[in-house]
Amino acid sequence: MDRSSLEELLTPITASADPTSYGVRVAVLPDGVRPQAADWHPATWVTIGGAPHTAILVGPGGVVELEPGPHRTWTEITAPPEKPVVVSEPFSIT
Repeated sequence: MDRSSLEELLTPITASADPTSYGVRVAVLPDGVRPQAADWHPATWVTIGGAPHTAILVGPGGVVELEPGPHRTWTEITAPPEKPVVVSEPFSIT
């Protein structure tokens, strides 16, 4: 993804049951950095081909503006009593 692009960043989520009825937050950070409280942002669910994905608008004017380099998304799903955190594979911002 180019750093000057404003677009939805989609992260696929693998789950044994449909998670899309639960609340979800996403943090998008440089690879190797763990999220702090201020890094989490509300996200939405998008289903593509039957698979759930989180969506958050990134880039200039988006929820998160990213610098060049490798990044990961961190997804927190609020599914009481559980609150799993799922980390994506790294992706590059150019």
